[in-house]
Amino acid sequence: MDLSVVSPVYHGEKMLEELVSRIHAAVSPLTQDYEIILVNDCSPDASWEKITEICGRDKMVKGINLSRNFGQPYAITAGLTYAKGKYVAVIDCDLQNKPEDLPAMYRKALEGYDVVSARRVVREDTFLKRMSSAVFHRVYDFLSGFKTDKAVAEFGIYSQKIVKVYCSIPEYSRSFVELIHTLGFRKSTVDVLHDHRLEGKSSYNLRRLLKLSYNSIISNSNRPLHLAVSLGFIMSAISFLMAIYNIFAKFLGLNEVVGYTSTIFSIWFVGGLLLFMMGIMGLYIGKVFDQVKGRPVFIVSDLVNFEEGLKD
Repeated sequence: MDLSVVSPVYHGEKMLEELVSRIHAAVSPLTQDYEIILVNDCSPDASWEKITEICGRDKMVKGINLSRNFGQPYAITAGLTYAKGKYVAVIDCDLQNKPEDLPAMYRKALEGYDVVSARRVVREDTFLKRMSSAVFHRVYDFLSGFKTDKAVAEFGIYSQKIVKVYCSIPEYSRSFVELIHTLGFRKSTVDVLHDHRLEGKSSYNLRRLLKLSYNSIISNSNRPLHLAVSLGFIMSAISFLMAIYNIFAKFLGLNEVVGYTSTIFSIWFVGGLLLFMMGIMGLYIGKVFDQVKGRPVFIVSDLVNFEEGLKD
């Protein structure tokens, strides 16, 4: 098969008909040997019923229903695992990424690139989402040592070679874009225009964005641990210098009555700093705990239009 188009679905019931129609219109002039895989991430609306309805009349559309809500990176992983195409496109179901951009990316991939990402020239997102994205990328670049592009997200086309490598990685805690970035291979981008969301609002509120951010950073970098060690060393050095000063001050008669405010402030500051560093270590230990349990990255409850049935 030449091309697979994978779309994770969450709150996508009202957008799926247009999504599938526009993907067909964009891809069919390129090749007739393609498939569309819709992965329902246990959406609370009737997305799965809509997917089965579309699959019933269109055998080129295939449906995967996850047993619970795993999250976007895991829904993408499920779709990639079942995709058969020599190249696999990933596109969100909200149509902010336009299927009409797939031909340009596909032609770029045929030039020999393993990763062709859509680079959003202008983002049609809320101010909060744009700002949080900019802050995340600055912090992530600093902590990971990588150079990422805030205009690049999941939307792109990936060779089957890189898809197999990605799916073979046993990491439980994963972020699709950052993990793909660490794999290497030949990469390129295609400038695209970002569109308005067709229906509803994004499910990524501030809380979920913050959770996604620290999960991505902790899963892909151990630099926060190094920073915690450095911060602890700096605080120890400052404390040592203050101790030396107080010894000399006592012998020189420079000591004044110890201030209550400064004492309390020092205790609270050091206590807060210790709790902060312990929290960072706790997050890493939590990630190790999740990994050693060996639970599956995703669990499929239903498949539609897949000849081989459920995979192990």
